[in-house]
Amino acid sequence: MSRVVIVTGGTRGIGLETAKKFVTRGDRVVVASIDKEEIITQAMETLSQIGEVEFIECNLAKAEDCEYVVSQTLKKFGRIDVLANVAGVVGKREPFLEADLSDTMNTIQINLMGTIQIGHYVSRAMADNKSGVIINVGSICGAMANTESIGYHASKGGVKMVTQAMARELSPYGIRVVSVAPGWVKTDMIDKPIEEIGSKLHMKGRIIEPIEIANSIYLLSLPEASAINGTTVMVDDGYSSFKGVDGYQV
Repeated sequence: MSRVVIVTGGTRGIGLETAKKFVTRGDRVVVASIDKEEIITQAMETLSQIGEVEFIECNLAKAEDCEYVVSQTLKKFGRIDVLANVAGVVGKREPFLEADLSDTMNTIQINLMGTIQIGHYVSRAMADNKSGVIINVGSICGAMANTESIGYHASKGGVKMVTQAMARELSPYGIRVVSVAPGWVKTDMIDKPIEEIGSKLHMKGRIIEPIEIANSIYLLSLPEASAINGTTVMVDDGYSSFKGVDGYQV
């Protein structure tokens, strides 16, 4: 049966590939995002050629936007089966001693509070149906420190613990909550020098493609993954396993 899926941040990068994945497999997808108009238009044209998709503008930092997305999805489709919570920001890459604390707060507000807020309203709808899967996108920075900002580390570490706490509370309602922790992914957040450095830290000798994260999100959404709950799956091509030792060696 076709599922109803909300994908946050679904107009570019990992989010767009995730939306494509679900639509390609016959699910009905609601893209919840804020972006430039031309990017939204291009993304929706691409997705609508594949299957059934709707766009709802949503700033995850605003609780009222999150509530609106859920109410409109229920109005249109009557239920929500999966939340793929992909939207996020990196924030300014700067030393802690020089940090712009307003940017730090914004990063935490979007990445962490956004995860909590959209999860809160979606889980209410799922609880009524006694079923659902919530998949949050964290980061290797939620488990280990690297060169990203304090705000990014704080937010993604929070996503890891929020996922565990949500899973514990929501499992009696038939809701499963997991997270994925990508390594360095080839999106517009990554410039060429960072890509060259990051390529040496992944076992394939390259950073990860967005579709690889989307595939992992999709797999975790399936009934076959029913025993995976309250945990973070490291989708990092081995980055965190060997902690910076060059992985690509012949």
